[in-house]
Amino acid sequence: MSTWLHRLLTFFFPARCLFCGRPGQVNVDGLCADCARKPAERVYRYFALKVCREMYTLECRAPMRYKKPFRSALWRFKFHGETSLAKPLAAQIARILDAEQTFDCIVPVPISAERLRERGYNQSQLIAAALSEKTGLPCRALLTKIRENRTQHMLTAQEREANVQGVYACADADGLRVLLVDDIVTTGATARACARTLYQAGAAQVQCVCCAIVLPDSTQ
Repeated sequence: MSTWLHRLLTFFFPARCLFCGRPGQVNVDGLCADCARKPAERVYRYFALKVCREMYTLECRAPMRYKKPFRSALWRFKFHGETSLAKPLAAQIARILDAEQTFDCIVPVPISAERLRERGYNQSQLIAAALSEKTGLPCRALLTKIRENRTQHMLTAQEREANVQGVYACADADGLRVLLVDDIVTTGATARACARTLYQAGAAQVQCVCCAIVLPDSTQ
């Protein structure tokens, strides 16, 4: 792209900070100077999992709550083709990983072949691939989606839970410590279904990271 065209596009479509949404200068991670100076926020949710007779706790961790204006950036990434946001989103996730924790691989939440044809990309896979580059952990497609289901974001919590039953499969995760990557954790139904499938396939540990988490008592 020529310099003048880049300047013209920048003038009419200025970059916006990933977190606060303000137009202006941003760094390589998509943050303005003010947001870049802030310590990384950590948002957690925990879910109980029963797999056969074993009980597990699934930790889901994110660098932000799912709220405005960050929410609009995620919608542009997920539904409007702004795939360039994958790397800055992965960079924010990398900031909240614990140095002492060890994983064997990164595994994205899969989407169906039909959804992939419609959208053209799997947003969780793009984040997982970028996070793999950032951390050096291999990205492995251990999970597959074996059944088409309804889109989760329009469903109630109970409907989401039923909607993901029997949807995912995993051939082998024997002894692996898995870092599961999702885009947004709302009720945790998708993350729990994926984690349960990985444990059933022999995973030793599953932890979930995502771009944003909806807290039960939060105002969007």
